[in-house]
Amino acid sequence: MKRVYLCVSFLVILSLFVLPLGVLAKGADQKGGKELIVYHWWTAGGEREAMNKIFEWFNKKNPDIKIVDNPIAGGGGITLKTVLLGLLAAKMPPDTFQSLSGAELKMYVDGNYIDPVDDIWQANNLDTNYPPVIGRMTLFNGHHYGIPMNAHRANWLFYSKKLFDELGLQPPQDVDEMIAAAKTIKEKKPDVAPIGIGTREKWPAVFLFDVVLLSVGGPDAYEKFYTGQLDPKTDPALKDALTKYKELIPYLYEFHGAKTWSDIVGPLAEGQFGMMIIGDFAAGLLVQAGYKEGVDWEAEAFPKKPEEVFLMIVDTFTRPTGAKSPDATTAWLTNLTDPKVQEEFNIIKGSIAIHKDVPDTAYADSLHQRASQAFKTKRIVPSSIHGVLAPPAFLSDWQDILTRFLYSPDIERIQSEIADSMALAKVAESSQWYWAK
Repeated sequence: MKRVYLCVSFLVILSLFVLPLGVLAKGADQKGGKELIVYHWWTAGGEREAMNKIFEWFNKKNPDIKIVDNPIAGGGGITLKTVLLGLLAAKMPPDTFQSLSGAELKMYVDGNYIDPVDDIWQANNLDTNYPPVIGRMTLFNGHHYGIPMNAHRANWLFYSKKLFDELGLQPPQDVDEMIAAAKTIKEKKPDVAPIGIGTREKWPAVFLFDVVLLSVGGPDAYEKFYTGQLDPKTDPALKDALTKYKELIPYLYEFHGAKTWSDIVGPLAEGQFGMMIIGDFAAGLLVQAGYKEGVDWEAEAFPKKPEEVFLMIVDTFTRPTGAKSPDATTAWLTNLTDPKVQEEFNIIKGSIAIHKDVPDTAYADSLHQRASQAFKTKRIVPSSIHGVLAPPAFLSDWQDILTRFLYSPDIERIQSEIADSMALAKVAESSQWYWAK
């Protein structure tokens, strides 16, 4: 008990150092509901510009409410989560904050830190306007706890268009074809790393494994694995996926541990790497750097065999318990459901809108048009990474386990490590929400 108290105390103290003093004062004195304190992690480049577009729409609709913006940098909200947990434990909640749908959102529900948003869900007919899986990722104990407004697709295979054309290669559709393409690149272009990857932040190793598991076992095995429904020591689909993953290792960029994913995408477009698995957010970085889709690079959904799915990451905003401006929170969340707001935001952000009324043609580039089409027609599967499907308690350990495997690929050892980690994190128990009817 003492250990838990010390941990919470540390988070509270840390949050006080990170939080601007002006915001603390405003939050303490606020009574009239004329301010909206917002926490999010969209701080750089197009993300920042996209968030400003939401602010613009909110201000048009609610000119009497002042937004108090609190952006906290850190990909996937890693730093933001630390700050928020301190504030929430100290009963100093903002009026709304960003989370990922799914397992991460459940963490705040389990802590009694956020309130249901069923009224907003019903008033805006989101059960009809959003795909069913979107509602499933916010539904806990019979109530919705977040308002999603965009989706990223995680399972894209980006490849060097000029290199593939030169070698007469077609983009692979499953992991066996990926291995074959990598072998050809290595034989004909020994100075080119067939598969680009940067694992300095570790999670790209999981991105790559996830598409291998989808290729070998399909979406059913994928969902069961990440919710603790398979035995890691005996399941044949998992063992096959680990075996195929091991086969890919000789074709990976040798110094991947020193690079991030963003270090890889530009050189890929220049032909220094053959292909890589990454989310659609890589497209924005390529376009900003002047590389042209269909000329320097191209991307295809991966895998397409045995079944093409939309591997989804969804951003969500919440209604914190005890927020001092509940009417402003409601106005903010309602604004996010507006299809026009979603359209303009997502065009800038590099993701896609989840409202069915936003047309595929809203996006200027082929990649996002295809993503929007797939979102409406393909099976949607939550991404494991960043706590969307897999519980956060397991994810950190899993990234370490899988990254170690890249350097020492022992199948029996990793099966045992996965089993121990899942048991310690109680993955099966904490994932029951996903299978609830």
